[in-house]
Amino acid sequence: MESSQILTMPNLINIFLKLNIILFSLYVINAPATKENDIDYQIESESFTIPGHGILTLDVPRVWNYNFTIKGNNNPPIITFYNLDKDKEEIYQLNLSVLWEDGFKRNISSPEYIQSLVEETGEQALINSDQTELSLKKITGQDGVGYLFNLSDSGANTGEYQFLTQGALAVGKLLLIFSLFSNEDESILQQALLKIIMSAQHHDRKDV
Repeated sequence: MESSQILTMPNLINIFLKLNIILFSLYVINAPATKENDIDYQIESESFTIPGHGILTLDVPRVWNYNFTIKGNNNPPIITFYNLDKDKEEIYQLNLSVLWEDGFKRNISSPEYIQSLVEETGEQALINSDQTELSLKKITGQDGVGYLFNLSDSGANTGEYQFLTQGALAVGKLLLIFSLFSNEDESILQQALLKIIMSAQHHDRKDV
């Protein structure tokens, strides 16, 4: 996206909401949400080419499945992680969206901007949650800082996820926006999420 198309804060937040779907009533590929089963968390490094913006590397649990979606140069690439239980139903869904400087807004990777973005989207998600106040947690990755929050919805119906962990982290010149939907609070899935995003590295190359 050219500089004349840089988005305002409300428009960027709108992208955040659409990409990561902060409502808890999320149906994942029309499959009922189930509880986490036994998962092996041995990891391996995965590389994702961000067109025009280099390569993003992540340490990912070896048995996790993922889809990497790119829809044009002006749309953020989306990485969706998931795993299936013995009945072929999804246990969780982790969405990672990759944004970059100038393509969406200047200073997108600054701590102040990330905090304001996560706080504002969190306040909107709070409306549909059990919580009455939003609590942000600061996180530090290998090449930048970020913020996240945890919310729950005890009124989630069958086929809906009850817990949400969402936030954003600066990774070099990129902004990594993440949303984890699951049915277990303080689970091993949240630990895995933190390990994945903390491992993120941006290799800024102009030839890809």
